[in-house]
Formats: sequence, C-alpha cells, structure tokens
Amino acid sequence: MKLPVLVSIPHGGWKVADEIKDAWALSERDAFHDGDPLTARIYDFHDRVEHQLVMEFYRAVVDLNRSPDDIAPANPDGVIKSRTCWNVPVYRQDTLPGAELVKSLLDRYYYSYHRLLEEKLKTSGLKLILDCHSMAAQSPPIEKDAGAIRPLVCLGNLGDENGEIEPVMDRITCEPSLIRFMAEEFKRVFANEDLEVDPPAVATMNVPFNGGYITRRYGGRGIPLVQIEMSRALYLNKASFDESTLTVGKSRIDDLNSKVWKVISKTVAGL
Repeated sequence: MKLPVLVSIPHGGWKVADEIKDAWALSERDAFHDGDPLTARIYDFHDRVEHQLVMEFYRAVVDLNRSPDDIAPANPDGVIKSRTCWNVPVYRQDTLPGAELVKSLLDRYYYSYHRLLEEKLKTSGLKLILDCHSMAAQSPPIEKDAGAIRPLVCLGNLGDENGEIEPVMDRITCEPSLIRFMAEEFKRVFANEDLEVDPPAVATMNVPFNGGYITRRYGGRGIPLVQIEMSRALYLNKASFDESTLTVGKSRIDDLNSKVWKVISKTVAGL
C-alpha cells in the first residue's frame, strides 16, 4: 500500500533541452554539479508513495524552485540562469535566451511541472508533501557564507531554527513538532557516517535553507510540507563517487534511499 505522500524532485535533472543545445556552454560535469545530482535516484519512492514528480532537465535549463519572473541577468541564478552557482557561464559568449525562447522554456518545462504539482495536490487523503533536494557540502561562491561546511540534512518549513514561526515569513508550512520529529529521525539514521568533512550538525531546521519558491507557494494549504536538503558530502566523496564518470555506487544510493525512507515512513505513521 502506498503512503499518502507527494514527493517533488525539482533539481534532479540530467538532460539539456533541445531548444538551447546550440547555445549551451556547460560541460556535463558543470551541469551535474550545479544541480542536485542523483536525487532522482536517492529520493526514488515512486512505488511507495501516492505521487512522485521528477524534473528530467538540468536545474541550469529551468529552475523550478524560482519565481517565474526571477530571471537573469537581474538574478544570474534565477529561473533562467546566466551562470551556475559556481559562477560558470550557462550559455556561449555569456549571452542569454531571447524573450521568445524564455517564454517557450517556461511554458514547456516550468509551468507544466507546476500545473502537474497543483493537480496532484488535489488528491484526497494526502498527508505530507516533501520537496527533495541536495546541497553542496560547502557553500558555493554565490552564497554569503561561501566555503562554509553545511549540515548533513537541513529541513525547511519557512520557520526559525526550532521550526517555529519567525517574523520575516510570519508563517510555517508544517507544525514545529513534525519538523522536529523529522530532524531527530535524520539524526538517528545519519549518526555514524564516515565523512571527509566535519559538519556543524547532523540535522538542522531552516539553517541554512528555510524553503524555496515551491515551499512558499504550496505550503500552508492544509497539508504539511517540508523541504529536505541532503549534503552531497554523503555521496559525492572519495569512497562512493567516481568524478571521471560522474557516478556513485549503487549500494550507496540504495543506502541513502533506505535511510530517508525510514524517516518518511515513521513520520507518516505519526500523522
């Protein structure tokens, strides 16, 4: 029996859209490291949850976790990007798609995903929405804390470090007790990892990320929503990752999948 959960994986893509291939400047490696690599496999629960949505195109093609009007050059890391989070040009000669192409990209890839997400949210009986991501082990150059080591897991509900409402957002997308429970469960499953970095914590709430556009747009509709950010220190490391082929051993992917599922299934059991 499938759990009443909707899983969204907006940055796990691995394709370049045909419309921009001639102008595309990113190597496979650069596109891989700009997105949330391998999250389509790490969070693959399609046979265990009611709904699972996966974006197949790279984050640098169209970023589903941005507002549709948040476009480069005003924001180089917007929905349509000029540069990756590692400050690498996305397009040849550092140019951008014209207005007509931008509209086409948004219509074909961005709005279609969000329409499908809206449709699935109407499913009766849903108990939990999870927006699933990974994050670089250390903050990339575009962040204010560039180079800072991140926790192994960061959960977001638009709140503060305890999951409570904070003044700026003035709302949360799930009860503090739920996100705290999930944080404690993630601490359990990732308590004994052999890492190449020394993270400041195993699991945090809303630090460094309290939730992106998807969390803000779809949270607070009566169904608890939590954004999950998993550090790539857990799988893009010397023990598991082959940089030459951009692959991670199946056993490591399966292990991460199993550990995340333990948290999800225990969380839903308590709802």
